[in-house]
Amino acid sequence: MLGKFFAALTFLGLVLLISLYMPLIVKVNGKITWSQIFVGYLGLLLLGSATLAIGMFASALTKQQIVAALLGAGFTVILCFTYPLAKKLDSPVREVFEQIDLWWIHFQNGFMRGVLNLKDIIFYVAVTYFFLLVAVKTLEAKRWQ
Repeated sequence: MLGKFFAALTFLGLVLLISLYMPLIVKVNGKITWSQIFVGYLGLLLLGSATLAIGMFASALTKQQIVAALLGAGFTVILCFTYPLAKKLDSPVREVFEQIDLWWIHFQNGFMRGVLNLKDIIFYVAVTYFFLLVAVKTLEAKRWQ
């Protein structure tokens, strides 16, 4: 499971590395710092690792690839849009739903603005670890059936 995850993460890293010329063009003609580029790409890598782990969990749930792709996309969309849902809820539940959001709170308010927060890094690492752990446990449970 980890081999598949690290292979996919390496591919994601290569794709991000290939796209590095775009912010460099902006840097030549605009106002952007090296730290904003680094923090933004680190955020993309962490968001991608969490999304890959969610997809691997969905793949562990089913045997069909199409169903796994739809489940992974569904889980990711749900986790990316919990913040707009949280704005419509009351106070104790609102804070929980705001903090489990993948996009709005942790990426857009932190990494996208060039701000490196330790809580955002820990969140993405924890989401990645949780979904990889659940994927491994799902495959172990299927093996014993």
